[in-house]
Amino acid sequence: MDALRRCSIWGIVLGMGDELVVSVCAYLAEHDPDVLAAVGDVDRSLIQAELRRSPLERLVASVQQARFYDRLAAARQTAPGGTQ
Repeated sequence: MDALRRCSIWGIVLGMGDELVVSVCAYLAEHDPDVLAAVGDVDRSLIQAELRRSPLERLVASVQQARFYDRLAAARQTAPGGTQ
């Protein structure tokens, strides 16, 4: 886990103190460190891609994502057996 804490993205994530995330990271560090490294790579690439966008582009993307979640929630409520 110490090696994870030295890695910038995992140091931040582990520092948040989310017990589930910490336990999953500990398990992966012991049993499948390649998966853990791949997740770290994806996280960095997504962050870098977002930072290349302008603030307005990020805002538009966030609004689009929020609207998608609203539509998804509405569809789940109206579906047979959905929660209401």
